[in-house]
Amino acid sequence: MEVNKVMFGKKLKEVRNLRKLTSNKLAELCNIEPSFVRQIESAAKYPSIPVFVRLCNALRISPEYLLKDSLVEVDEPDNLKALYNKIKVLTPNEIELAMDILEDISKHRQRYL
Repeated sequence: MEVNKVMFGKKLKEVRNLRKLTSNKLAELCNIEPSFVRQIESAAKYPSIPVFVRLCNALRISPEYLLKDSLVEVDEPDNLKALYNKIKVLTPNEIELAMDILEDISKHRQRYL
């Protein structure tokens, strides 16, 4: 399966805007040219794996979030599938909130075992 460059670029731009970063600032953080960021966002180009990793790290986003429109579904237990389906539609900020909630559950779960 080929990577959906259009959705990848849209999601990259969406997250960049949510993080209040200009394409110039993201490029600086990733040590690439600002024009390359704009080309990725417009689906004209696709980053190499090292640049892809730098983009994910700079934006504090999982690689799967940017690639999920191109990935096939994996076999997982039904409860994990249901959880994943709820999480995969969240914005990066909502994902951070969900992570905070899960961390609190993890910290306090010993009380209930």
